[in-house]
Amino acid sequence: MSIPSIPPGPRGFVESGGEQIYFESWGADGDAVVLSHGMGGNHAIWYQQVPALATEFRVLTWDQRGFGRSTNLTENPGPVSSAADLAAILDYLEIDTAHQVAQSMGGWAAVGFALDHPDRTLSLVLADTVGGLFTPAVRQQLADYGQVIASSPPPSQLPLGSHPAIGEQLAGENLAQAFLYSQIGAMASPPPPAVIAGMLVATDYSDRVAELTAPTLFVVGEHDPIIPPHLIEGVAALVPGSELKIVDGTGHSPYFELPDVWNEIVAGFLRRSG
Repeated sequence: MSIPSIPPGPRGFVESGGEQIYFESWGADGDAVVLSHGMGGNHAIWYQQVPALATEFRVLTWDQRGFGRSTNLTENPGPVSSAADLAAILDYLEIDTAHQVAQSMGGWAAVGFALDHPDRTLSLVLADTVGGLFTPAVRQQLADYGQVIASSPPPSQLPLGSHPAIGEQLAGENLAQAFLYSQIGAMASPPPPAVIAGMLVATDYSDRVAELTAPTLFVVGEHDPIIPPHLIEGVAALVPGSELKIVDGTGHSPYFELPDVWNEIVAGFLRRSG
């Protein structure tokens, strides 16, 4: 069997706002693609995407403040800081333009970057996220979910393979894979979910939606309980020319639950948007 040759790129830490922000890159040629993780992950959560995309693109993963290997010494995490940290990574690597691919919480960083740097954004992929673009229904949903998070036990106290960010079907089909999701997310002690959720709800880019000019794709799991497809559809309608894809049989994290399907959808969009 032939194994594709995917060269490693630079990796390490970038100083941004008093923090050390960790990043990795793979692949040498092609457009840059930045993968921004959600609240349950870090750079390692993309292990099923990097090999699939790095044969065509230069793929970057990174840790938001307090997640994975990135510090949170100033205790100033959240969407605004994340967008600035993302820009710092690209500046350090001297990458002029990139595709922004973001999951859940990562959507706020990607949209914030796209608004601040439209000339550097080749496209936007918003996976199971609204990225700070709100309808009244979405705002109510996220406010309600924030209360659920605040009153729920942390993922570390849930049964093996259970996590609010992955569909229940994954544990039934592949318990080890579901367990791995929780293990990756537990590699550090990130800011409390209720704190992050409050910051996300408070960061609203809706009045700037007309400034989003890059090709945009929304991808969402059919059974996402956090931001269901019908709510994503309402937000997609705010972004002129955007596309919407629903991944059947998945929850909040189709990229992790059905990676082959998700990768094909996203890679096809990136090729068309390059």
